[in-house]
Parts: sequence; structure tokens; C-alpha cells
Amino acid sequence: MSNNSTTQPIVKIGLFIVSPCSFFTLGSIQEPFIQANKVIGENKYQFVFVADRDDKQIELKNGVNINAEYSIEDSISLDILMVISEIQPTKKIDIRIKRFLQRAGCQPELMLIGVDMGAFWLAESGLIRDQPVTVHWQALDQLSDIYHDLHVTPHLFETSQQRMSCAGKAINLDFMLYLIEKYEDNEVSALVAEYLCIDRMRLPDERQRIPLHNLGGETQPKLTLAMELMEQNMEEPLATEEIAELVNLSRRQLERLFKRYVGNMPAKYYLELRLKRARQLLLTSSQSIIQIGLSCGFSSGPHFSSAYKSFFNLTPRDERNNKLKAS
Repeated sequence: MSNNSTTQPIVKIGLFIVSPCSFFTLGSIQEPFIQANKVIGENKYQFVFVADRDDKQIELKNGVNINAEYSIEDSISLDILMVISEIQPTKKIDIRIKRFLQRAGCQPELMLIGVDMGAFWLAESGLIRDQPVTVHWQALDQLSDIYHDLHVTPHLFETSQQRMSCAGKAINLDFMLYLIEKYEDNEVSALVAEYLCIDRMRLPDERQRIPLHNLGGETQPKLTLAMELMEQNMEEPLATEEIAELVNLSRRQLERLFKRYVGNMPAKYYLELRLKRARQLLLTSSQSIIQIGLSCGFSSGPHFSSAYKSFFNLTPRDERNNKLKAS
């Protein structure tokens, strides 16, 4: 892309890291913005580090330290503050950190983001009460158990105007591309994705791939099998009774498993799975809307359109038109 004649305003991104942090996590956050700066031809996105120690040292893994520009006691002007942690809190969060985050949360134009396990720090500081939130799949149950009033989801990332959360690891790349598209446009985001060898930016409401054996339970393999049957039978969906019979459970037992481990009834989970698959195809393929609807198990165009609008608040045609306008 060519340089604009008018210099764009700086976007200052603060990184508050709960040590230790891996090089992978740090790189997956910074590199997309570094490439975005190259695409637009300006040093628009600038990072600063915020330490919780007076000596302004931040510990990375393998014994590497970096020098932060600020400590949590400093007054800082930021556009985005990311709270990054790869571990859950093992003790009560320092009151100094909570006050720092609460001060940041009072800034009306500041976007606060919890990365990986970072949402624990935002939740403990009372900063994410009114919107969905996600963390790495390993801590979804713990976040729900500790903060009962939160709407915890297994999605890749959650977005709102001033509070966001991302499940971390490789998902950081999808989330940073989302932010770049939000600040720039689809063209810049696509060029950065191309450089990073990313074929498709995953959508926020796609589910994390949670290894089901980590959820426990003696009947867990049957839940796994039921979900696999749903994924393998998109075009001709199975009835809940058929799935239950195939995994050797009663319908009621299957519904209890889904409610406990997935948070949804089987039929609703299955429908959402098909609709999200349809959305992916609408945004990434050239198939006709009718073809997509049929391939995702909807018997007619009106049936597909009605279900899609009920879930996504727009029709499949509107979804595709919006994508074409943004391209």
C-alpha cells in the first residue's frame, strides 16, 4: 500500500506481562503490528512495556529479562492495554496491580484486553462484568467457578467496545489481525495475514479446540463420539435420538452430558455448529448461498436464511454482501 500524505495518529499499545512469558506469546502479539506498520508505511503501532516491579524488569522464559518503559505506579497514556499471562493466579492479586488496572479502566478511550489467562486479572479488578469473556481452555471452568457472575465462553476471542479477551497461544495471531482490521481495513489485515502465511483469520465466535479428555468424566468418550458424529454429518443432520442410540446412551443422558460439559443442549449445539460452518463458507468460498445451506443441513433457502438471521442477526445474503463491500 502507498503512504498516505497525512500521518496517521499513533496507536500506543501497553503490554502488562505477568511473568514469566514465552517468546512465542510476545512474538504472536507484536509481529502482526510490526508488519502492519510496514504495510502502511508508518510507525503507527507502538508498544510500551509496563512492569509490576519498581526496577521495571519483566521476566521472560529461559531467564531473559526485558526493561520496561513504565511501572504500574506511573501515569501512562495508552490506547490499548493488554494484560498477558500464561498462568492462572496462584495467590491473591497484588492490590497495586488491581489499582493500576482500575485506573486504566477509568480511561474512557482505553481498550483493555485480557490475553490467555489475563482475564483473571481483569475479573479480579472488577473490569469485565457486563460482557462475555474467554480464557485459554485449560482455565474456562476455573474462571466460571471463581467468578459466578461472568459470562464465560469457549470462543477464540470476545470483542466489545472497550473490553476484550483472547484465549492466547496461536489464537493471538487471529486476534491481532482482527484488531488490525478494526483500526485499518480488510486489505491491510489480509496483507499481514499473507506475510504470516495465515490462510484464513478465524472468527471470534469459533470455539477453541478443547481436548475433551481434559474435561473428565467416565462417560467422556461418548460425548466425544457424539460431537464427532455431528461434525461428520453436517449435510444430513442426525436426530438427537439417533446420536444417543449410536453412542449407547439415552437421550436424557446425552443431554445431561452436553449441558454439563458444553453448556448447551445437543440440538442447539448441532445447529450452531452447522450455522458457524455455513458462515465460514459464506466468508471464504465462492459457493452459492443455496449450495452452502444445503451442505450444512438446511432443507431450503428460506429455512437456512431464517435460522441464520436468528443466530447472527443478519441474513446469509447480507453476510456475503458485507464481506464483498469490505474486500
